[in-house]
Amino acid sequence: MAHAIQDPLHTHHHYTEKGEHLISSEAKISDIGSWLKRGWLDMAHAPLASLFYGLLMTLFVMTVYLFFKETPILMFTVATSFVMIAPFLATGLYFIANQLEKGESPNLIKSLYAWRHNATEFALFAVTLGVIIAIWSRITPLIAGIVKSQSLLIVNPDLGLMGFLSSDAGLQFLVAFMVIGAIVAAFAFAISVVTIPLLLKDDKIGFISSMVISWKVVMENKLVMAVWAFTIAALVTVGLLTLGVAMVVVMPLLGFASWHAFTDLVEIDESYQES
Repeated sequence: MAHAIQDPLHTHHHYTEKGEHLISSEAKISDIGSWLKRGWLDMAHAPLASLFYGLLMTLFVMTVYLFFKETPILMFTVATSFVMIAPFLATGLYFIANQLEKGESPNLIKSLYAWRHNATEFALFAVTLGVIIAIWSRITPLIAGIVKSQSLLIVNPDLGLMGFLSSDAGLQFLVAFMVIGAIVAAFAFAISVVTIPLLLKDDKIGFISSMVISWKVVMENKLVMAVWAFTIAALVTVGLLTLGVAMVVVMPLLGFASWHAFTDLVEIDESYQES
C-alpha cells in the first residue's frame, strides 16, 4: 500500500510498503494539450511502431464489429471492455515513448514483451482488470432486462445496429448503459492511468501500490483527470465510429500522450533507499 504526505508546493509524497518514495505533481488542464503534442511528436519519431499498434487496434475494432453487428448489446459490452483494458494494451507504446525519452531508437520487437521484467505484477493487474470486465459483462444483461430490451439481443440482420438504436427499448438501454458504464469505466480509469506505466518503469513496485498511487493521483487532479478521461473517450469514440479506421492514429497518439501524462504526474525518487 502507498501512503501520501502533502506539502505546500502542489506535490504529494507517497511511500510504499517496500520503502519506495514517489512524488506526484498537480497538473493543469493546459497540460493535456502538451501531452497530446508530445504524443504526436513521438508518432513522428516512431512511425513503424505507431503504425503497427494503430493497425492492431483497427483490426480489433473491425473484428468486433463483424462478429457482433447482429447483437448490439454484446457489441456495446465489448467496446466498453476495450476502453477499460486499453491502458494494458498500450504497454508497448509506453515502452517506445520511454525509449524516445531516453534518446534511444524505438525498438518494436522489444516493446512486444516490455512487461516481461515485471511479469508477475503485470499479470496480477491484468487479472484485476479481467475481474472488473467480467463483472461488467454480467451487469449489461441486467440493464437489458431492466429496460425490457431482451428481445433486442438479436436484431434484424438487415437493420443491424441502426435498427437497435432507432427502437425505444434500444435507446433506453443505451442511456442506462452509458450512465452505468461511465461509472465503471471511471473507476477502471482511476486505478489504471498511472499503474501500467509505473509497473513498466519501476520493477520494485507491486500492482496494489501502483493502483493505490494511481487512484491518489486522480483524486489529486480531479478536474484535469476528468477532462483527460473525456478527451480519451472522445478520441476512442471517433475510432469506434469509423469502424476502427481512425484508430490508426488514435491508439498511438493516446498511448504516447498517456506516457507523458504519467511522467509529468509521477516521479520516482531514485535516491531514496529503504531503511
